[in-house]
Amino acid sequence: MYARLLVESLRRGTRRKLLAVAAVALGTLGATALAEVMLAAGDRLAVELGSYGANLEILPAREGETLPVSDLAAVRRIFWRNNIVALAPFLSLRVRLEPGGAVAPLVGTWFDHALEPGWRTGLPRTRPTLEVAGRWPHENAGEVVLGRRLAERLGLHPGDELQAALGSRRESLRVVGVVTSGGEEDDQAFAPLGAVHRLADQPERFTRAEIFALTSPESRNTRSDPSRMSAEEYEAWYCTAYPSSIAFQLNRALPRARTRVVHNVTEATADVLGRLRWVLAALAVVALAGAAVGVTAAMTATVLERRLEAGLLVALGAARGRVVLFFLSEAALLGAFGGLAGGAAGLLAGRLLGSNVLGVIIPWMTVLLPYAVLLGVAVAILASVAPVARALDRYPADILKRATA
Repeated sequence: MYARLLVESLRRGTRRKLLAVAAVALGTLGATALAEVMLAAGDRLAVELGSYGANLEILPAREGETLPVSDLAAVRRIFWRNNIVALAPFLSLRVRLEPGGAVAPLVGTWFDHALEPGWRTGLPRTRPTLEVAGRWPHENAGEVVLGRRLAERLGLHPGDELQAALGSRRESLRVVGVVTSGGEEDDQAFAPLGAVHRLADQPERFTRAEIFALTSPESRNTRSDPSRMSAEEYEAWYCTAYPSSIAFQLNRALPRARTRVVHNVTEATADVLGRLRWVLAALAVVALAGAAVGVTAAMTATVLERRLEAGLLVALGAARGRVVLFFLSEAALLGAFGGLAGGAAGLLAGRLLGSNVLGVIIPWMTVLLPYAVLLGVAVAILASVAPVARALDRYPADILKRATA
């Protein structure tokens, strides 16, 4: 009997009920789309924010020493190895460059090095904002890229030859590009690590390495000392891709080195991602608030229209709570329909937003659909409580009198 009354009630006042369903659908559409973007596009946003530069730095444990390049293979054996996007070792020398006779830093590094099968890395991946007129040097080739200001001082252009001299050792290099960054790179020269090894007479060594890793936001005042953590806190921290936890694992994998977190990069990334999440959450709340207003208006009109029916039910002995439950059940069904429609549309909107705005393909996250339905039901019920309770907050005789007046 109760179900039959509910079905008959849904068949009446179709226009207002469609308005309520549409309001819930629009609210859940916005919330679902924004949730899909936040969940699926976090790594992409982290990569984009990685244009600040590498967020981890490997240095010798003792000042003034160098490290063997072979040690870097251990980076790909830590727990968070799949979060390591790129790394590049550096060996910097101050050399005399001819023609021109200028003394400038010559930085040896990787450009497209295969650290392991299927995983290539180098400077262009750790510093994606560097702009090169020409191209980067090939690995193990006698080639060099000059910083913009250094190239102007030497009067050299791509295609020219130069000599790098350090004491009695010389290396012939061909200029293949000019790099522009607006920073210290404009006064440096970059060559394959092997060429600088020969000049320095230090085969397979480096003085520091920088790493770009996908990390979870972590501000300076939230970090803790692992030795002071409880077992549960340590496990949660170790199994979260915080910059500090990745640095901790790298220190274990590289006992002759120490890994430093580049705080200005990690904290800027954490700040931007945190603010973005708050903005997206605020937009979702605004969308749901708009949906609640629409449902409240629709349910108020429905209850006012059916005051006589509600008064008769109460006068005939129906408990007020039962009558309230009847109207809230109707609102819940409308919310479920709206949540299902809005959730499905939100999944599509999230994919379009990700591809057109963020440039990332977002997978179908159907796991969000049940949550969209629950959200629609919750919004509809919460928006209906006030008008239903207000309409029935009188004695039956008063309700019938006002309904027939």
